[in-house]
Amino acid sequence: MKSPAKEADSSVVFTPPAFASDNSPDSLDQFRRWARQDPSAAWNWVLSQPDDDHRVEMLEEVCCQIAEDGDPARAVTLADNLHLTDPGTLANLEQQWAQKDLPAAREWAVAKPAGDGKNELLERVAYVWASTEPANAAQFVIEKMSPGNAQIEAAISVLHQWALRDFDGAKAWVELFPDGEIRERAVNELAGVREYSRADGV
Repeated sequence: MKSPAKEADSSVVFTPPAFASDNSPDSLDQFRRWARQDPSAAWNWVLSQPDDDHRVEMLEEVCCQIAEDGDPARAVTLADNLHLTDPGTLANLEQQWAQKDLPAAREWAVAKPAGDGKNELLERVAYVWASTEPANAAQFVIEKMSPGNAQIEAAISVLHQWALRDFDGAKAWVELFPDGEIRERAVNELAGVREYSRADGV
């Protein structure tokens, strides 16, 4: 198995920290410090531990550290391959990947099987994309996300960023919404952005 981070110096002998047997805050903090210092060694050590909730939490910690160290694509792949139980962790890693390499992160998320987990990944991609190309992000939300709460939240998030950059363009998009809760929320979002812009002198 290839190291999830840069290869550790083979001349360095590490000793796993003496973790408490329970999932105590002190134990987890100690592990976080070790993962920051040597994510490769921490990862390999955790893989050898019993398969329980504590192990999963530690694996998630290492994945987060790998992403922070500049390789979110690798972190997403590791977390996904091990089916880590917290969907929020994978979504956070996906967002970091999108911020670094939007096309690659977008392609990976679109290829995932349908389901709530996929929608959350697509929502994070849309959020990042909207910061530079809100119109394209809006089309992405409509075309690629399944109907449901995640799609609605993604649409509102994209709308907010779009309205800050191009209020008239965002308003034109909202006018295409069918009557109902989503349109009402969108209209209220526009009103909030307008009020904020006026208060800020924009």
